[in-house]
Amino acid sequence: MAGFKKGQSFKNQRIHIVGAFDQTGKGMNGKNVAFSISNDTREGEDVFSDPMLVYDPYTDRNGQQKNSFTAEYSASQWEAIEAAANKDGDDLVLEADLFMNKNGPGLLVNTNTLKTPEIPFNREKHKENTIAAKEAKKAAMIIEEEQQQNEDEASL
Repeated sequence: MAGFKKGQSFKNQRIHIVGAFDQTGKGMNGKNVAFSISNDTREGEDVFSDPMLVYDPYTDRNGQQKNSFTAEYSASQWEAIEAAANKDGDDLVLEADLFMNKNGPGLLVNTNTLKTPEIPFNREKHKENTIAAKEAKKAAMIIEEEQQQNEDEASL
């Protein structure tokens, strides 16, 4: 799940749609939508290494543990999302306020705050920035582990 740093706002976040699927349950007519923080226009410390808004584990029919990255949005919410999205780039991109999901892990999109960003989504730039952030996070963790190991050895 996109991890916000202390003091970082959930408001006016640039997000893009990774996937949208029709709901198939009885009486359901909305969409299950996978949103991601868009790293294509972010730089440095502002890039998210885990940009998906929802990581919801489930067990499939074969007993395999998997993640769902989707959240449920009604038909009217989906219409608002489509209407506000910038459709000129590689994926639909929006600006919106986010809030914590009360029914499970992750963040949801406040569909009452949608704005159309001027800059289209660039998938290649998003991927490049996300990979760089993951590598930086991994390197920082290795350094931290080495420092902890050195401190433990020094205390002996």
